[in-house]
Amino acid sequence: MTDPTTPTSRPLYAASGPGGSIYDLGYQGYDGPRLGHRSAAAALFRHTLRSAFGLGRSARSKIAPMGLAGLAIFPALIGVGIAALMAQAGRALPEDASPVRYETYMGLAATLLMLFCAAQAPELFGRDQRYAVLPLYFSRVLTRADYAVAKIAGLLAALLIVDLAPQVILFAGRVFVATDPLSGITTEAGAVPKFVLQGILVAGLLGGIAGLIAAYTPRRLYATAAIIAVFIVPPIVVALIQGLAGDDLARILILFSPSDILSGTNAAIFGSLPDSPAVAALDLPGYVYVAAAVIGTVGSIALTVRRYLRIPA
Repeated sequence: MTDPTTPTSRPLYAASGPGGSIYDLGYQGYDGPRLGHRSAAAALFRHTLRSAFGLGRSARSKIAPMGLAGLAIFPALIGVGIAALMAQAGRALPEDASPVRYETYMGLAATLLMLFCAAQAPELFGRDQRYAVLPLYFSRVLTRADYAVAKIAGLLAALLIVDLAPQVILFAGRVFVATDPLSGITTEAGAVPKFVLQGILVAGLLGGIAGLIAAYTPRRLYATAAIIAVFIVPPIVVALIQGLAGDDLARILILFSPSDILSGTNAAIFGSLPDSPAVAALDLPGYVYVAAAVIGTVGSIALTVRRYLRIPA
């Protein structure tokens, strides 16, 4: 019987002494369509989005992203459950009585979103640098700008999913517990553009800053610590400066505090009271916080792309 591991083709070169032989194994060139750098960037975006939730990787890699996403959704499920119980009892829950509302969810989930950034951004941006595989990407049709934009877009899309999923659950729950679902849709539809806009600002600012730090800090531990520090320390500094030096300097420094900026955008978009005491005390116009969030997002993305344009590979 013929050994299945023995090549059936004739050797191109047969060794006369103790050595190997070279066989023609039938390798052929690729003559199909070449989709170009856009297809490569889209594939990298999908891979980054999946990796942000640990999909396609070990079970251990899924613990942090899936756990944080689940915790972010949990308050929305509680809020919908309470509303459903009240509806079954024939009583309507007053709008201000529920702590889980569209305008208050930013305060409930902000810390979880920051931890999501701290856990996943170093993995998405630093892994390829740590294992020195960037030259493999850049040796093909994928450009450095394509790589950076695809990575950033993947992280921002993951954050947007985590941020908007609870709001969508709240919206669907409020519609279904309403006496008339059609009137429920009409009543709740006005909140949709508001929480979508706030979700975009949150994902853009937090994801942009986290991606920037992770791109410049390949070592995961250092990147995680730096991201947490950038999100936690500035509000403390603003509060101290406000108490010691007055409001004038605090009004400038608060525009460099990501969590305070997002608290201001949330209050401006929903017309509610800000969660941050500093934002409430300084009383800046809402458009200032929206502009600061947009500038911070665009600036951090631009600096991240610049990093990959100049990174040695």
